[in-house]
Amino acid sequence: MTDRTAASQASADGESLIEPAAPAGPDSPPQRVTILTEFIRVLRTRPDWLYGMLSSWMLGVGTYAFLLVFTRPNLADPMNQLVVPVILTAVADGSLTNQLAAEPRWLAGILRSGTDPGRILLARNIVLALWELFFVGLVVAATVLLGHDSAWVGPALPQLAVLPIASIAIGNLASVLVPCPFMRMSKRFQAVGTWARWMIYAAIPWALSSIALAMWALPVYLEGRWEPRVVTHVINLKHYAVTVQHATHTYFMIWLIVIPLWHLTVWLLSLRLAQAFARVRRRRLVRLMDQHLQLTARLPDLSLVAAARQLPARVREIPGDLRGELSLISSEIMEATTTMTRL
Repeated sequence: MTDRTAASQASADGESLIEPAAPAGPDSPPQRVTILTEFIRVLRTRPDWLYGMLSSWMLGVGTYAFLLVFTRPNLADPMNQLVVPVILTAVADGSLTNQLAAEPRWLAGILRSGTDPGRILLARNIVLALWELFFVGLVVAATVLLGHDSAWVGPALPQLAVLPIASIAIGNLASVLVPCPFMRMSKRFQAVGTWARWMIYAAIPWALSSIALAMWALPVYLEGRWEPRVVTHVINLKHYAVTVQHATHTYFMIWLIVIPLWHLTVWLLSLRLAQAFARVRRRRLVRLMDQHLQLTARLPDLSLVAAARQLPARVREIPGDLRGELSLISSEIMEATTTMTRL
């Protein structure tokens, strides 16, 4: 019997196989989740995803160092060198933090108590955005120290502040539509039936990260390719002299108002959609967390090397498990979408 099938069978036999994550009953009040309580809880409990997020910062810093060493940019105007590490870090964080399913025992317990999953998403979104802004501040400070110039910081701050928002938005939808509870790699190697959900969840932010890049790169492309032609037509047709003041006003409108508002709008719409899906899928999310906890408890505590050695003997199970998991995921998404359209 595969791990996914065994976990589903265990869930069908009853939820009493595992201890409830938190006491919940008809008189149990919903637990309050706020930005401050979530921030304090994360620092106190230090979940695995926190270390994953910090490791993603190393990915961003490493990319930034690579660009500085091999491209030798002009640090008086370093936006091209800052955008890539910021977006890479935000995309990795959006995948690693897994806003709803990163802590399955805590999530199952808090949902049983009646806590609104939409509020959990909102609190985690803002906490994650604050972490990202802190990372942006570190990179900007390093650039100022290395380039001995801070004149570019003021005009660039609105762009840098909203760059991670699109990736956080993608992580919202991924954590609701394809929730993937965290699991140690030694047990993930054994639980081949969870690979489809794991790979899909990890691939969604990286596959759609082009949206975040496009939202920043498109104005640059238009500014470099089309603006000179438009200005030429305006001058020829209307004999209108384009001054430095007009160019400054255009810059402010595009980069300091339009682009940040566009990023924030994408984040807000995706958050609202993710919140609605999470409320519809509340019971399914609890069942999924319970199945994950049952599966994790049954798997032996092998070392990473020992778990990897088992993979060749279980290669034949993987295609069937992947097909079953993909079918289950598609049916879950269809069910949630159908429920949403009826509301």
